[in-house]
Amino acid sequence: MRKMTTTRAIAVTAIAALSVAALASCSSDEPEAAPSESTSEIVIEDTMPTDDTIVVDETLTTGAVAAACAAYFELDLLNSAYAGGAVKDGDMTEAQVKNDMKALITELSDQAQLAADDGTGTARMAKNAQRMDKIVGGLKKKQDLKDLSKAKQKNFAKASLRVQRACDGAGIPLPAENVTARTAAGIG
Repeated sequence: MRKMTTTRAIAVTAIAALSVAALASCSSDEPEAAPSESTSEIVIEDTMPTDDTIVVDETLTTGAVAAACAAYFELDLLNSAYAGGAVKDGDMTEAQVKNDMKALITELSDQAQLAADDGTGTARMAKNAQRMDKIVGGLKKKQDLKDLSKAKQKNFAKASLRVQRACDGAGIPLPAENVTARTAAGIG
């Protein structure tokens, strides 16, 4: 079973991953442009034509929004493990998944609200994190995640996708580990 990490460890991991990505993007033979006060340019050559650039506000990739996205990514990994049969395989119990998910969603919701308050995140991100919290928090003590109605599962998935898009918009894309976990679990 995967142990839950603290917010600080998640945030440090997310920031470290972003630093590595930023450093990797800087390795070119072209002269370095003078950095501006609040933005840096990152060219993503594998997914975009070479003449396109993405300008990322560095303040968005640190602080509360980074912690919110890190919590979301951890939640996404847990969801992928659950969807992939972690309970059936005996790796986790329904109660463990539910408790871990509730804790991660609470962390996500708290950090997303802080990010909205400090301007590094959006109100929409916070609203969707709160929506996810309300859906899972609405389960009764003896109910498991599998007991969510199809409509609530669909609403949860929509809110989750919106949080992911908010992270993308903040310059914090879904890690490759999450993409792999989703694919292994059959989540599209």
